[in-house]
Amino acid sequence: MTFLRALLRTGTFALLVLAFGPAVGAQSALIPIKVGLVPTDDITPLVYAIQTGMFKKVGLDVEIEPGGSGAAMAAAVVSGSYTFGKSSMLSIVNAHLRKLPLAMIGSGGVYDSKHPYAELMTATDGDAKSCKDLSGKVIGTPSLNDLDVLATTACVDAAGGDAASLKVVELPQAATMGALEEHRVAATVMHEPIMDESLATGKIRILAPAYNAIAPHFVFAAYFTSVDYATQHPDIVRKFMEVIYRAAAYANAHHEATVQMMADATQAPVEVVRKMARVVGATSLDPREIQPMIDVAAKFHVTPSAFPAAEMLQYAPK
Repeated sequence: MTFLRALLRTGTFALLVLAFGPAVGAQSALIPIKVGLVPTDDITPLVYAIQTGMFKKVGLDVEIEPGGSGAAMAAAVVSGSYTFGKSSMLSIVNAHLRKLPLAMIGSGGVYDSKHPYAELMTATDGDAKSCKDLSGKVIGTPSLNDLDVLATTACVDAAGGDAASLKVVELPQAATMGALEEHRVAATVMHEPIMDESLATGKIRILAPAYNAIAPHFVFAAYFTSVDYATQHPDIVRKFMEVIYRAAAYANAHHEATVQMMADATQAPVEVVRKMARVVGATSLDPREIQPMIDVAAKFHVTPSAFPAAEMLQYAPK
């Protein structure tokens, strides 16, 4: 008789199971989570949390799904193809105003004037000295009515220029350097790491910190899910955002720890990521950090109207 059969016959095996719990292989399965997003530096907390196992410690198996347009990601979240999405705050504000079945669940990237990851740029030999000088000029932007257009419009208005006279053309970030050099556009907002690489050539200069015209500190990107998912799985939503905020608190203070992983995620050179201004990750949900964009977007008719930020946070864990 084998040792195991002897244990079974005497009932000792059952006592051992009761005493020590189930076998190691019988651990609870992780809950699969897919997050649709565009891989930019504002997802640093998410990437850090995945690679260091922070999500798995709370029972979540999180996977990044690179997405395309905000509309496509929103549709994928509503259909259930993605569990969560990360998008610009403007897109989420518009979704709320259109009463789409999407729920903001937490803040993501924060613009902080002390760590500007984006600046309004112009050619070094350009004649513009301030945002006021852009009145009537052509500016480039990756997408019409996006955050860059809003910031530039607000900057021109604050400087005493004619914001309504701006001529906006679509311009991918990869084409901004050439467009400025050839004076096809007078100015455009550049983001890291392209901004840092362009400044290094000496052919491009900073015209103004345009985002400051919205506020010196505000949330520009956030996480969302479908209203159905937020209603049915509030515990998962809470765990996801709690991990994001904890990871952001660490990543904000330890940039070097995330250099290689973000170079891999964004396909930017390691040395560029190491030197560039990094996006600040939100460490909590604060409606006061969301309100400035809502108000400024309504003022310049990028969105139909303003409203209290708390109005769209009913599904976000507090």
